[in-house]
Amino acid sequence: MSPSLIPRTWWMILINVAMSMLFAYGVGHLIGYLLRRFSVLIDLQITASARAVRIIRWLGYAVVLAVTVSVWFWAIQQQRDVSRTVNLQRHFWLTQIFGALTGILAFVAVLLLIRTISHGLRRLYSGVHRFITQPVLATSVFVIALVLALLATNNVVVRTAANAVAHQMETVNRRTTEGVHRPTSPLRSGGPGSTRSWASLGRKGQDFVASGPTAAQIAGTTGKPAIEPIRAYAGLPADRDFTEAARAVLAELIRTRAFDRKVLVIYNTTGSGWVEEWSVSAVEYLTGGDCATASMQYSYLGSPGAFLLDRESPKEGARALFRVIHDYWATLDPAHRPKLYTSGVSLGAYGGQSAFKDADDMMAKVDGAVWVGSPGITPIWESLTDARRQGSPEIAPVIGSGSHIRFIPGIRYIDRDRWGARYPAWKGPRIAYVQHSSDPVTWWQPDLIWREPDWIRERAGIDTNPRISWSPWSTFWQVTADMAIAVSVPGGHGHRYHQELIWVWSSVLGTDQITEGQKQSIAKDLPKSIKGTD
Repeated sequence: MSPSLIPRTWWMILINVAMSMLFAYGVGHLIGYLLRRFSVLIDLQITASARAVRIIRWLGYAVVLAVTVSVWFWAIQQQRDVSRTVNLQRHFWLTQIFGALTGILAFVAVLLLIRTISHGLRRLYSGVHRFITQPVLATSVFVIALVLALLATNNVVVRTAANAVAHQMETVNRRTTEGVHRPTSPLRSGGPGSTRSWASLGRKGQDFVASGPTAAQIAGTTGKPAIEPIRAYAGLPADRDFTEAARAVLAELIRTRAFDRKVLVIYNTTGSGWVEEWSVSAVEYLTGGDCATASMQYSYLGSPGAFLLDRESPKEGARALFRVIHDYWATLDPAHRPKLYTSGVSLGAYGGQSAFKDADDMMAKVDGAVWVGSPGITPIWESLTDARRQGSPEIAPVIGSGSHIRFIPGIRYIDRDRWGARYPAWKGPRIAYVQHSSDPVTWWQPDLIWREPDWIRERAGIDTNPRISWSPWSTFWQVTADMAIAVSVPGGHGHRYHQELIWVWSSVLGTDQITEGQKQSIAKDLPKSIKGTD
């Protein structure tokens, strides 16, 4: 019931309560079993009157009840604090009561299921042992039968369900979002003269090429002359050949003369091919449209499905896209080719960074990068965080002096560290890691089960409850549940990265000529050009 990163819904409390009770029950059951075995081993016997046993039992119940009630009221207050921090209101009393009660019911249901399965396994072993009296052989036959049953269940149930989900997502991918239409500009994939058909782009690809500001919108917002931005995109091929898709994107870049522009951004999508418009459009406004964005789809699954079931496709797709475009770009005259940048949000950041061996390789190949909400399992992110300067917190590591790589938890930390010390001049290439201290996608890691992370221990969060604490098992499920609604909070918190990307991209691109007032105008007008959602 203690606070985590996101104000909880009732079903989040259900998960936390049920999983924590199962863990505690399992630990208690194990301790009881070990104590009973130990007492038999040393021939220990403890006797007590029935009245004494009742008193001890009811005292135990009273202690548990008192702790539960006190934590209950304390947790509601802490949830209010979390809610105020991320600007998201919830009905705490109803949420806590309903979530806790359903969590207890779920615990009882799972416990009964475990006991039913355990009883069935014992009956199965007894049946085997009745015909095969030799213990070792009987156990071997029992284990083999159990493994075969599990494999059959996986093949029949799990694969059938996975195939059904994949088929459904593929069907959704073929449907155009309501209100989204084929672009009329030849500078967009799927438009006039494009080598890619409108249908081949998929739902999210269509949203991408149909969105974004026009030259007139950019000029009207910034008050400066602008040209039409270029957007190149390829949907997922039927044979899942990522290199083929990347070559299709390159063909679109060449067709639209994207390599004559000032800036070229290789953008890595999330699972279903979704592109974060706040990131792409920010570049288009800041450069006056003198830019091109290249992207492609690598899966039909949404980000949660891809994260759980297919973490290789984001990496394979990102490597293919970067390799094909970079190899062509490297052959061009350095004096006339565009500056090369790369970016990605969430699973796109995870996949995009896999195109490089390490941070040094990244800086050697691009002029800059903006990685947003990188999952905590991203290798380069992990290595940089572990190598941070002593005294800098995990939520905002300082790498070296901050002259090339900066971790940015908010706009005011673009040019200074978490404690307010200013960085030296930002030299190229400029690499930005944007991450909210309340983003569970960044802070979720499997070892939360058994290890307290630095981001909790250091108490350095900007938009988190300072009373957040770690406990084995429970914190893991709290943060896991937080991930499911990480995008339900307002922009600037959780896994929602919006206006801050304008200021980050401005610093990475070095657009010093863009005034603060113009950035505010961009932040106000940018959402008007977005069609479709994640």
